Amino acid sequence: MQRLDRLSAILIQLQSRKLLTAQAIADRFDISKRTVYRDIKSLQAAGVPIGIEEGKGYFLVEGYRLPPVHFTPEEANAFVTVEKMLNYHTEGSLHENFRSGLDKILAVLRQAEKTRAEFLDERIGYPKRWLPRTVFLSEIQFALTELRVVHLTYQAKDSQEITQRDFCPYGVYFNGVVWTTMGFCRLRQALREFRLDRVMELQLKPETFEPDPTFRMDSYLEARAKRFF
Repeated sequence: MQRLDRLSAILIQLQSRKLLTAQAIADRFDISKRTVYRDIKSLQAAGVPIGIEEGKGYFLVEGYRLPPVHFTPEEANAFVTVEKMLNYHTEGSLHENFRSGLDKILAVLRQAEKTRAEFLDERIGYPKRWLPRTVFLSEIQFALTELRVVHLTYQAKDSQEITQRDFCPYGVYFNGVVWTTMGFCRLRQALREFRLDRVMELQLKPETFEPDPTFRMDSYLEARAKRFF
C-alpha cells in the first residue's frame, strides 16, 4: 500500500473508532509503531485534529468527520454480520476489500449507530472451518467486470497434469466449499469451469473479449444443478 493511501486509510480508521491505539494501526496495516507515529504526525501537520489519550490511543477531535450517513440498525447489523462470515468462510482478498469498505461505512455513521455496530462486532461469532486455498478471486472479479482475458496455469482434478490456457471469464460462484469460475476456454474452445484453489498462477492480459450475450448466470447454475443432482 502506498503511503498516501495508507494515510487516507488511517484517517478512515480514526473516523470509525472512538479511540485507536498505535498497535492496532500497526497490526491493521502491517507496519511498525514507529511508522505509525510518523504517519500520525504527517496527518496532524496536514491539519487533521488528532488528539491522544495517554495509555488509550488516538482520537479525532469532536466535529471533524464526514457528513453522517443514516443506516437503520438492521442495515448496520447486516454489514457487521457479513464481514464476520467473510472472515471465516472465504479467501483473504475478498475479506480485506469488504473490511476496507465496512470501515468507510462505520466512519460516517452517527455515534449511536457506531456504538451499536461496535458492540455487535464484539458479540457475534462464526465457527471457523477449513477451506481450500483461494488467492485469485479478486483478480477474476476484476477480469469479469473489465472483460479482460486471463492466462491460467491450472492443475487438473485428480492428476498432476498442469496446463496453460487463455480464458474469458463469464462468472464466478461459491458452492459452500470453494470458489469456481466459468467461461470460454480457448484451449478447449468450449465453456469450462475452473476451481480457483487449483489455479497455480494467473496473469491478467491486456486483451479484452466480447461477452457471450446468451450467457445467464442463474440459467447456468440451474442447468448445472440438474446435471449433478
